[in-house]
Amino acid sequence: MRIAKEYFDSDREFYSKTKRGVYKIKYVSKDKVVIKKLRGKNDEVVGKKLFLNNFENLKEGKEWNCVPAVRAFLMLHPKIKEKDGVLVYEE
Repeated sequence: MRIAKEYFDSDREFYSKTKRGVYKIKYVSKDKVVIKKLRGKNDEVVGKKLFLNNFENLKEGKEWNCVPAVRAFLMLHPKIKEKDGVLVYEE
């Protein structure tokens, strides 16, 4: 949430891995983040419940089929890396 707040306050953009997707944080609350696609129509929502349900997948390196906007947002965190196409949380 801290990273989302920083990007929201500074009105910064972030990009997908291939640099084709451009996103901004549209809204931040205590339990969700809304990601605005600058080249699309629909916004993506990362809820606290969605993230917590899939956090074990991140820790164990299991596949998590999330949309590209959410994937790009998660990769902003310094401890979340991509290995062999799968997001992994490294402690």
